[in-house]
Amino acid sequence: MRVDPGARTSELKVEDRQMVEIARALSFGARFIVLDEPTAQLDNREIERLFTRMRALQDSGVTFLFISHHLQEVYEVCQTVTVLRDARWITTAPVADLPRAALVEAMAGESVTESGLGREPVAAHAPVVLEAHGLGSGAYQDIDLTVRGGEVVGLAGSSGSGKVELAESFAGLHTPTGGSARLDGRALPFGDVRAALTAGVGCVPRDRHEQGLVAGMTVGDNATLSVLDRLGRHGFVGTGARRGFARELIDRLGIHTEGPEQPVSDLSGGNAQKVVMARALAGDPRLLVLINPTAGVDVKSKQSLLARMDSAREDGTAVLVVSDELDDLRRCDRVLVLFHGRIVAEHRAGWRDHELIASIEGVDHG
Repeated sequence: MRVDPGARTSELKVEDRQMVEIARALSFGARFIVLDEPTAQLDNREIERLFTRMRALQDSGVTFLFISHHLQEVYEVCQTVTVLRDARWITTAPVADLPRAALVEAMAGESVTESGLGREPVAAHAPVVLEAHGLGSGAYQDIDLTVRGGEVVGLAGSSGSGKVELAESFAGLHTPTGGSARLDGRALPFGDVRAALTAGVGCVPRDRHEQGLVAGMTVGDNATLSVLDRLGRHGFVGTGARRGFARELIDRLGIHTEGPEQPVSDLSGGNAQKVVMARALAGDPRLLVLINPTAGVDVKSKQSLLARMDSAREDGTAVLVVSDELDDLRRCDRVLVLFHGRIVAEHRAGWRDHELIASIEGVDHG
């Protein structure tokens, strides 16, 4: 790990904090280690580093309980898998004897279809919603990109590629040092989240716990935070209007909750992420920025969240997706790959896994 041992953990990036937690667990010399969603914030290189270490420890007699929603990881590092759903035991089986489709069905309780795949491409005459020219900062340089209405564009790359910082810039979290961007023909404000919301940007941030939710507030409060000005007048929020709109969002996103007044901290990871998505969609944005939208959620919630992305596309919203999950990126019309802060490749829908991974790792562009 390239981390200063004297640095405060609060100052580290999310993925570095995750690696510190894992290093701490491995440092005890334990013979039984529980890893709960250990790869949620790691890129491919960091995941492979972790798996290599796990295999070495397994060979020396260490046993792991590996909790994950990422099916490919289960097949890579586990010998036996147990499925729990709605707090009930569903099945236990050797990984080698359980086909992927059967595992998905056991986790979701039903067969899951890839409804977003095989759709018609975006029309060439569709209006350009987001247009950026020459954007630069400490994390990325010379970024030119467009996203049309009804188009889903993915941003892929390693953790140091600048993809997250670029997406966060469009959501008002950073101010580029150069370049410009326009949303529906008007200058997009940088460095001002409120102004970005007003301009028509909705965002699902990369870390729902630190950036996406206010843990001490209710489901309804969290879902409607970005549209309070629409739910009252003169600075006062109508309680009935807020509750009614929150119920609409709960139904729209399929959030399993006792109601708008339930504390958001009571929800499962998947339902909590749906609350974050609900707030991003509450203002009917023209540009929807999704950063790791399915990280740490179960299979059924993942499909639900991706279905909302598909619905936004069908409504004519421009969607920008940053993800390390290939399943998320497969729903995109195009995937732009960033390497050391620059866009180095573009892959149209239908790309093969090894092609995209080669671009991410810098294999096919020096």
